[in-house]
Amino acid sequence: MDLAALLSQSPGVLIGVAFALGLIAGSFLNVVAHRLPLMLERAWRRECAELLEDSPATQDAPFNLVVPRSRCPACGHAVRARENVPVLSYLLLRGRCSACGARISVRYPVVEATAGALAAIVAWRFGLSWETGAALLFTWALIGLTVIDLDHKLLPDDITLPLLWLGLIT
Repeated sequence: MDLAALLSQSPGVLIGVAFALGLIAGSFLNVVAHRLPLMLERAWRRECAELLEDSPATQDAPFNLVVPRSRCPACGHAVRARENVPVLSYLLLRGRCSACGARISVRYPVVEATAGALAAIVAWRFGLSWETGAALLFTWALIGLTVIDLDHKLLPDDITLPLLWLGLIT
């Protein structure tokens, strides 16, 4: 039995896979919510410096959604792969950094669990279909926008404009 047949014939498996993918997406959404506003601010500062014909004093180190690795804000400890498992790592580490013991915000596992639970609900509602994929993208984008808006009072065009076009296309 191939994977598509298994997922379409076993709703429980589909919901479980969707939940696991949702947890992973939630972990990535935490990165997006933290880094995208910083990336936008850096870009705005560069643009302002160009308009004012100022040259930036230093060349910024690469900073995007992938590089550099996540770090503890208190001590700078690089988060290892085993410390980055959605929800489970937070529980095993008791919500603290493994290096310095600083508290990790409860927001991280809440976003991950929310993304996982909503992915499971979407999979339960739509089954294995293209609507599931569209609804998951929409749901995860809204979660990311919500977290960014709560933190920065900002709805980035990098997320809202693709949603606009995806909504018009579907």
